[in-house]
Amino acid sequence: MAPEAKAPSVAAADPSASVSRTERHSPPERTPEQIKKVVLGLLPATFLGAIDQSMVPIALLTIGRELNDLSLIAWVMAGYLVAGTIATPVYGKLSDLHGRRRMLLIAMSTAMVGSLLCAVSVSMPMLIGARVLQGLGSGALFALSQTAIADFVSGPARGRYQGYFSGVFASSALAAPLLGGYLTEHLGWRSIFLVNLPIALFAIFMVRRVLPSAGESRRDAGIDWLGAALLAAGIAVILIALTRIGQGAGWFGTSTLSLIALGVMLLGLWGWRESDAAEPILPLALFRNRTVMACCLVTSLTFFVLVGCTVLLPLSMQTVGDARADQVAVRLIALTLAVPAGAFTSGRVMLKVPQIGWIAAGGCLLSCLALLGIAFISPKAGVGLAMLMIPLGLGVGFTLPVLTVAAQMAVGPAMVGVATATVSLFRSFGGVIGIAVLTSLILAAVGNASSILTADRTALGAAFTMAFTVAAGACGLACAIALLIPAVTRLKP
Repeated sequence: MAPEAKAPSVAAADPSASVSRTERHSPPERTPEQIKKVVLGLLPATFLGAIDQSMVPIALLTIGRELNDLSLIAWVMAGYLVAGTIATPVYGKLSDLHGRRRMLLIAMSTAMVGSLLCAVSVSMPMLIGARVLQGLGSGALFALSQTAIADFVSGPARGRYQGYFSGVFASSALAAPLLGGYLTEHLGWRSIFLVNLPIALFAIFMVRRVLPSAGESRRDAGIDWLGAALLAAGIAVILIALTRIGQGAGWFGTSTLSLIALGVMLLGLWGWRESDAAEPILPLALFRNRTVMACCLVTSLTFFVLVGCTVLLPLSMQTVGDARADQVAVRLIALTLAVPAGAFTSGRVMLKVPQIGWIAAGGCLLSCLALLGIAFISPKAGVGLAMLMIPLGLGVGFTLPVLTVAAQMAVGPAMVGVATATVSLFRSFGGVIGIAVLTSLILAAVGNASSILTADRTALGAAFTMAFTVAAGACGLACAIALLIPAVTRLKP
C-alpha cells in the first residue's frame, strides 16, 4: 500500500501501489442508519449548489431585457462561476482547520444573502455583484458536502454515499433549466432567486441537525491569505479569458492572450509563495501526488464533456434538428436520469472491485462510444439520439464518485477537505474549458453567435459532428489517465 501521509504533507502516490484503506485516524464506527441520516441531511446543500448554477442561463435574455442591458448578460453566469471556483479551495482548507459544519453554514448563509440581493437587483451591475456573492457561497457546497461524508465513512465504502451526491448534483443541474424556464415564464425571473431562500433555510436546518458541532476547530493554524489571494486572482483571470473565448472572443486575440499570460504569472507567484508557506491554502505537495492528479485530470475531462454537451445537445437539436424546446427537454430526460443511475451503481461496484482506475476507465470508455454515436447520428433522430444519451450519462455518472473517493484516500485525514476541493476546482475548470473549446468549434463554422440560426445547415451539422468527436476524444484521454489510478483494498459493505 502507498505510504501513509503526514499532515500537512501528502504522500507520493505510486501508480503500481494500492491506495491506503486506513487513514491515520479512521472515522468513528457508525451504523448504516446513522450514516444515511447524515447523507440525507447533506443532500439539500448539494441541491442548492447545483440549481444556483443551472437555473439562471435560461432566464438571461429575459433579465437583460427587463434590466435594459443585454451587453452584460454573459457576466451574470461568468461572475458566479469565477467566484465559486476561486472560493472552493479556500473553503476546503478552512474546513480542514475549522470543521465541515461551520464552513457549510457560512457558505449557505452567504449563498442565501446573495440570492436575496439577486432577486431585488435593479440594474445589471448590481445583479452581477450579487451573483458573485452568491457564487462565493454556493460554489463550494458540493465539495464541502462530499468532504463531510469522509468524516463519517472510511475507504471505498464512501463510494456508496458519494454516488448520492454526484447523482443529485448532476441530475439537478440538468433538470434545473426546466424549472428555471417555468418560473421565469409564469412568475418572473426574480422567482428563480427567491426560490433559493426556502431551500437554503431547509439546508441550513438539516446541516445543523445532522452534523455535530463538537470539536469544530481541528487545528490552530493561520492561513496564508496572500497565497490565497494570488491563487484566486490567477484562477479568476484565466477563467475570465476562457469565458470570453466561449463568447466568441477568439483563442489568439490580444485580450485573450494577455489575460492568460497574466493568469499564468499570478499562478507562478502563488507557487513561489506557497513553496515555503507554513499553512498553504493549496499545498503544492498535492500536485506531486499522482493519484490526486490523475483524479483531478479525469474529473476535469469528464466535466469538459458533461458541461459542454449540456450546451451542445440542445443547440444541435434545435438548430440542425428543428426540434422545439419541449421536445428537447423530453429527450434530455434520458441523460438526466442516466447520470445519477450511473453514480449509484458506481458506488456499489466500488465495494466489490478494488481497481478504482478500471471503474473510472470503464465509465469514460462508455461515454466515449456514446459520443461517437452522437457525433454521426442525425440530430433529427429523436429516439435514437435519446437512446445514445443513456450510455453517455451512465458513463459520466459511473466515473465521478470513484474519483472523489480515490483522491480522499490518497491523502491523510488532515488533507481530505483540500484534496476534495482540488478535485472540485479541476471540475470547474473542465466545465469552462469544455464550453470554450466546443462552442468555439461551432462559432468557427457560423462566424458569430448571432448567425447560428441562419447558418447553412450542412456546415453547422459538420461543426457539431466535429465538436462531439472532440468530446469523445476527451473521454478517450480520460480513460487512459484513469488507468493510472491505483487499486484500493477491498472493503466489505
